[in-house]
Parts: sequence; structure tokens; C-alpha cells
Amino acid sequence: MWCSIRVLTKFSGIDGSGTINKTRGLGMNAAKKVLLLSDNPGGDYASRVRLGLERTCKLAGLGVEAINVYGSGTKSVDVLRASDHAGIALTPPLSDDRPLLSIAEARGVPIVRIAALLDPDRDNIVGMDEFAAASALVGVLTERGHRRIAILCGPQAHLVSLRRYNGYANALAAKGLRVDQALVGRGDFTRESGKREAPALFAAKPTAIFASNDEMAAGVIDAAKAVGIAIPGDISLVGYDDNAVATQVRPQLTTVRQPCEAMGEAAGRLLADQVGRRGVQSRQVSVPFDIVERQSVGDLKE
Repeated sequence: MWCSIRVLTKFSGIDGSGTINKTRGLGMNAAKKVLLLSDNPGGDYASRVRLGLERTCKLAGLGVEAINVYGSGTKSVDVLRASDHAGIALTPPLSDDRPLLSIAEARGVPIVRIAALLDPDRDNIVGMDEFAAASALVGVLTERGHRRIAILCGPQAHLVSLRRYNGYANALAAKGLRVDQALVGRGDFTRESGKREAPALFAAKPTAIFASNDEMAAGVIDAAKAVGIAIPGDISLVGYDDNAVATQVRPQLTTVRQPCEAMGEAAGRLLADQVGRRGVQSRQVSVPFDIVERQSVGDLKE
């Protein structure tokens, strides 16, 4: 497999080694590689995108170098300024970072923004409908009778957090409900933040919680076990992403399956088609999501 991976943080999860500044690969010239740049605590997300990107890039004779700068002290702008790759793919929140995009665009190579929400006519964009996915997921809870539904939002720097919140609010509105701010918490997409913020949500007496990613949902489960709250017996819980942790926790999570590999594949096709070509019109690709129902949701108890 033609892939060079630099793990700049033990949280990147790209190769699971936890090694700082480790490089491996076949030494392919950077002009024949594309760069996948991330700043994301969810290493599983970046890893799944990478797998899809590699699959399609390999068919075009392109390698992939994946760099996740989260927690490393390395700045994304420095990575881009040093880059001489043939193309660039950016995951959120970098895909909506306008100053960073200007630096990337100055390189004059094709760019794919993954799950971007700002400036839809800027560069290539591959993503899914975050609003519809969150609304459908919360709809699973309302269809089981739940009305007092809390949300644990992600960090404000990730615009997908706002889209998921809006989808949550839309699902409540469909049942004639308004958002109760006592039922709104905010984490940072890590398991630790889910565990930290869960007690405040528990105190607000929800019958269900929507955690905006699976890692935070796992943290909610940790916090619930610590105080004797049964999931889903006392509180139902849903996550988002369908990362590996969704099936590692007990109960296994009902969640949105983000099509990360499919988004990576679509990004790879766009880059392969545009590498070495000038004046190619940018495109947008929408990839469908799935709702995966497991054991973390129960009917509302009267």
C-alpha cells in the first residue's frame, strides 16, 4: 500500500503506535502523493477517511500522506507551508478554516474539503447532510416516546457541532417541543469530556441524551455507571459517527454511521481527476448516511 503516515500525536489513532513524529512508507516522491491533513481528537474518524482515500488514490498511482496535528503542538499552517504534495484533503475543522484554505489554495493544487459547511462554492467539497442525520437520530428517540431529550454538543470550533444541534432542535420542533437550555451541554468530542459533562445533564432529569459523537457517548456511559444510572433502563443514549467505540461499550450504541470511507473514496476520485490539471471546475459530492440501531435506546417508561 502506498501510504506515508506521520503520527504527530498519540491521539491521532492513525497507526495506533502513539509515537511522536514517526514516519513510515515507501519513500514516494511528494509530487506523487496527496496530503490528508486533520486536527481531530477522533483518530478513528481520520483513519476511516484515510482508508477510503488510499483506495481510490492507489488506482491513480497516487500515494497518501496522513497527518493529524491534534495535541502535537504542530500548526496546520506550518504543515501546509512545507507541503509540496500534488493535492490536499482537509477534514473538519480545518475544512472550514478560511485563513488555512487561503494558504492551501495558494499552492495551486486541487483541494477537497471534507464535511465543510462554509463557502459551498469554494474548492471541492465531500460530505453528508449533518442536519438531516442528527434530526433522524433524535427522531429515533421521539418515536420511542422520549420528549425530555438532552444534547451534549461538540466544540464550537467544529461547525458540524452547530449543524447537529440544529438537527436536534428540528426533531424536537417536529413534536411541538422547544429546546430546554438546562438540557444542553458542551464537550470537546473526547470521551473524557463526555464523562465530565454528563453529571450536569443527569441533574436536569432527561429521559434520553444525544451525544454529538460516539466518544462523548462512551464518556456518558462511564459517568452513568459510576452513579448507578442504567442505560437504557433509566436514560436512553445515542451517539454519532459509528466509530469503533460504538460497539466496544456496553450497551452498544445506537448512532449515525458517518460514511467516512465513502467520503475518503469520493475525495480520492476528485483529487485523482484533478491532479496536474488547471482550471478544473470544483464539485460537490454528497454521501448518504445510515442510522444504526443497537441496545442503548429503550421505550420511555410511563
